[in-house]
Amino acid sequence: MFSFLVGMVALVVALVVFVMGRNFLFSAWHRLLLIGLCVIFGFTVIIYSTSLWVSSSSGGLITKKFGDSLKGGHIIAVNGERGVQADILSPGWSFAWAPWQYDLQSVPNITIAEGNVGIVTAMDGQPLPAGEVYAPEWKNPTEMIDARIFLTKGGCRGPQLTVLPPGQYRFNPMLFDIKQSPCVDIAIGVVGVVRANAGLVYAETGTAAVVVNGIPLVPKGYKGIWDEPLMPGKYYLHPNAYQVVKKKTTKRMYSYTGKTQESQSSADRPHADSSIPTRSSDGFSIPVDVRVTTCVKAEHAPYVVARFADPDAVSADGYETLETLAILPSIRALLRNAAQNEGALQFVQKRSVVEQDAFEKFKVDMAKDKIEVEAVYLADIRLDATPEGQALLKTQTDKQIADQQQQMYQQQVKAETERAQQVKAMAAADQQKRIQESLASIEYEKNNAEAAKNKAVGEAAAYEAKVKALGGVENFTKLEIAKLCTEAFGKGWKGLLPEVLVTGGGTEGSNLLSAFFAQQLAKTAKQPAAP
Repeated sequence: MFSFLVGMVALVVALVVFVMGRNFLFSAWHRLLLIGLCVIFGFTVIIYSTSLWVSSSSGGLITKKFGDSLKGGHIIAVNGERGVQADILSPGWSFAWAPWQYDLQSVPNITIAEGNVGIVTAMDGQPLPAGEVYAPEWKNPTEMIDARIFLTKGGCRGPQLTVLPPGQYRFNPMLFDIKQSPCVDIAIGVVGVVRANAGLVYAETGTAAVVVNGIPLVPKGYKGIWDEPLMPGKYYLHPNAYQVVKKKTTKRMYSYTGKTQESQSSADRPHADSSIPTRSSDGFSIPVDVRVTTCVKAEHAPYVVARFADPDAVSADGYETLETLAILPSIRALLRNAAQNEGALQFVQKRSVVEQDAFEKFKVDMAKDKIEVEAVYLADIRLDATPEGQALLKTQTDKQIADQQQQMYQQQVKAETERAQQVKAMAAADQQKRIQESLASIEYEKNNAEAAKNKAVGEAAAYEAKVKALGGVENFTKLEIAKLCTEAFGKGWKGLLPEVLVTGGGTEGSNLLSAFFAQQLAKTAKQPAAP
């Protein structure tokens, strides 16, 4: 307004100089120069004071000073009433705004960063529907943020259910209050269970919803817990109207041991020993180290959230809500019941049976809460954790050692007996071998004797034949002597025997003998004499 008055004063001065210039001592050239400067300055100041420059990242807010007053408690003018106007000037120059009628103000746009949503609260509009906390949802967020469309198409004052996705928005800051909030980001291995505080009432559809802990499981878009979880990804939801509880769907191992915690869910538990305490039927205290592996399927996550509110929330003692309210009480009861029905030693010895039985019962128990059980592992049944248990184990160990020693002695006796039997068998076999050899030798000698006998009989017959052929024993003897001489002296026997012996007369045998000697003499006559 002040700038406009200054401009008007400059124009008035120019007019006065032009009209009354001759009365001044200035020359005509100086008067024209003064008039030109005043006109230029005046118009420049007036134009500036009645215009507004809006940058590309801003909008122009208009406030009207005179006009009809707003009705019904509204604060934003749509039909030219006095007050803040709904329309926002676009970027660039806007002219001819009378400063006595309008106030112009440049207001920055709002930029919703990536990964965030814009939470909108309207200061003007229609009252919220009865019983509703949030205004009905808009299909197009850009129409909602346009003040004229919002106020002329039934926009309600108060928190808006519709949020602004990432981007830049030109808005009327007198109508809308916009704050940024992180969007819902569901990671891999997790689902989001939505508890809607806004939307339609499912009971009004005429279909009864499944109710868990007084909370209905309803389809998407209705009030209650949506029976379909959000899969991994980013979602632009109002953080207050839609409370998203994240539930892990990966396999989880819960470890209750007397050693350092290895549980994925409670690795930082302050207490060192979380094993399950049990007591046998004969009064021995036995800590049991156990690990259980479970998971919650995505389709069962809404039921589990309705049942346990925030199942993965970790309390001050290091246990998850699901673990505290379902898993730990169940596995404790199962192992304690198993122990109290058995003696201490029997409980330890039946470890695999106890493990399998605990798995079957634990699986049935968890199925009531839609929790899948994959395995139950009894890592150790620590009977030796107490002095009494150690003493019991020592008696068992001593008994086992005695039994082992007795078994070893029995094995040694058995081995010695078997060895003696083996030696006896070997001796009998050796004796049998000798008997067989003796029998064979006897048979052999018998055969030899028989052969010798037969040979002797043959030789005797031959001898008798030869004696008979030679005409008596005497001639046969001479013939044998001649053979011996022949064999002894070879070629040089000639002259050693009397020739008359060879050529003498006598019996038929003597004649044969003489013939033999004559034959030998004939054979050797051609040979040289022996030296």
